[in-house]
Amino acid sequence: MSIRVENLSHTYNPGTPFERCAVDNVTLEIKDGEFVAIIGETGSGKSTLIQHFNGLLKPTGGRVFVDEVDIWGKGVHLKTVRQKVGLVFQYPEHQLFEETVFKDIAFGPRNIGLPDDEVDRRVEQAMKMVGLDFEALRDRSPFELSGGEKRRVAMAGVIAMKPSVIVLDEPASGLDPHGRDQVLAEIQQLHQEFGFTVVLVSHSMEDVAKLARRVMVLHKAKLIADGSTRDVFGMEDVLSKAGLEAPQVTRLMQELARRNMKVRTDILTVEEAKREILRVLGGEGRVS
Repeated sequence: MSIRVENLSHTYNPGTPFERCAVDNVTLEIKDGEFVAIIGETGSGKSTLIQHFNGLLKPTGGRVFVDEVDIWGKGVHLKTVRQKVGLVFQYPEHQLFEETVFKDIAFGPRNIGLPDDEVDRRVEQAMKMVGLDFEALRDRSPFELSGGEKRRVAMAGVIAMKPSVIVLDEPASGLDPHGRDQVLAEIQQLHQEFGFTVVLVSHSMEDVAKLARRVMVLHKAKLIADGSTRDVFGMEDVLSKAGLEAPQVTRLMQELARRNMKVRTDILTVEEAKREILRVLGGEGRVS
């Protein structure tokens, strides 16, 4: 399933002294099965943009297509669109409200009128997908769980609606290192093992480098770069313009190249950097 936006613009408070353009004439397409990251400084328009993907916001200008259907076209039901494109907001645990984990995850499926046995099946399956023990946690209060577990309960609530696309706004924000690693591992698993199309909004370039295969850069409401993760993190001028930096290990390799070490500069992870430096030094295998 694809998402496509054409000449999308969104202006808050139009015609008032508080008018602000948050998305300015953006055109992009996210294809079925991709893992795409959207990066940019705070206020660049990332959160506003993704809220158009399932119709939470209506464009001021331009159009949004899900599965080649204009979601604001005549006769289109946004409820159906939102079942296809699930959005997990930043700090989603703040939206938990039911007395048990099961009831919280079941809320969406029950709200669309599914029978009890199907609701039960979806909740159990969704919890398994995000690494939560169904029997141990189903009757627990979500408010008793760790930060990472709460985050995964919120993700399970979206997954239980069986979307084809999951859009995540800063999913690891505010978590401790253990919780962060758990949540990011589950997101990677949702993409690799369960086939979800994933759109990730993140301020962590390291997380983006580790997970995404394609990166879009927003700056002052405009899309200024869109390409493979390696290519985009090699665009030092573009990243600088957007107030961003490549991952630390990528910058290290770029600096080594500036010092005449013949290394690749499109390195994204520490393991890649280790292999590349060993290759150049001719000592592969001598560092444990």
